[in-house]
Amino acid sequence: MTPNLVSIITPCFNASEYIKLTYDSLKSQTYTNWEWVVFDDCSTDNSSKIFEEICKNDKRVRFHKNLKNSGAAITRNNCLDKAEGEFLAFLDCDDLWLPRKLETQINFLRTSQTDFTYSNYEMIDNQENHIKTMCPPLVVSANDLLKNNPFATSSVMIKRKIVEKNSIRFLEHLRRRQDYLFWYAVISNSSPALGQDLTLSKYRIVGESSLSSNKKKMAIIQWNLYRNEFKLNLFKSIFYFTHYAIHGIKKYFLR
Repeated sequence: MTPNLVSIITPCFNASEYIKLTYDSLKSQTYTNWEWVVFDDCSTDNSSKIFEEICKNDKRVRFHKNLKNSGAAITRNNCLDKAEGEFLAFLDCDDLWLPRKLETQINFLRTSQTDFTYSNYEMIDNQENHIKTMCPPLVVSANDLLKNNPFATSSVMIKRKIVEKNSIRFLEHLRRRQDYLFWYAVISNSSPALGQDLTLSKYRIVGESSLSSNKKKMAIIQWNLYRNEFKLNLFKSIFYFTHYAIHGIKKYFLR
């Protein structure tokens, strides 16, 4: 583990449209001691070519390829295996960071009593137009996380030691919501997560035209998580699912 180094974890699949924009937001960081650990999950566009060109000019970018298409969980775990930093940050290929994102969160982790921090985030469309700014609560416990996932993946930073100490991994049998279970495992094995009331990242909403069908699918997935992963009984599952549903309505429809 390299002290003060931030390992930025990025799975990639067919993201050629956004990679350069995401990289530009990373290059603009005021904190420059980072490595970008990227695994391409057998993209069929020119994502790999773009990353290979970036690597030629920036040695902080470490690009790898999966041997076969494996999904987000395996791809993120492959990134974790290659990471060398004291801190872990997560940046999806279509998201963006504001310039002081890394500096702000590292300073917060060094001075606060938490292993997990996050920030507000702006929701944007494909053209980077503002949709809404999401402001999670400033303290999130494991129990709170059962009600809903208030984090955008690209808004999170974690001390790597808590992940290694507890052998926390993204669950590879899940094709969706692996990040949610990962956050839950980290917080369950540490103190509550602490947020900052600052907007430090931008989360891109892609394919919003299919939002209704996607929400139905995600609701089914969430219910199955309560029953099969969290091992909640029927009454607790109904209780937490109700909170999840109310939060979903507020997040996506009350704009």
